[in-house]
Amino acid sequence: MNQNQGCNNARHDDDSALTDFLASLINYTPTISNELVEHYLGKSGFQCPDVRLIRLVAVATQKFVAEVASDAL
Repeated sequence: MNQNQGCNNARHDDDSALTDFLASLINYTPTISNELVEHYLGKSGFQCPDVRLIRLVAVATQKFVAEVASDAL
C-alpha cells in the first residue's frame, strides 16, 4: 500500500509540474508567432483552440530551429 502512495504522489507531482508549465505558456511570447503555427497545423489537418498547445508547438519548433542553426556553425 505504501508503494502505491509513492506512485500516486509522483504522478501528482508530474501533473502539477505539467499544469504549472502549461500555465506559464500563457504569459510567454515565442519567437514563432501563434498565427504561423496555427497556419501550418491547420494545413496538416490539426485544429486546436487551446493557445497553450499552440505555444507549446511554437516553443518546440523554436528549440528545433535553434539546435539546427547551432549545429550548422
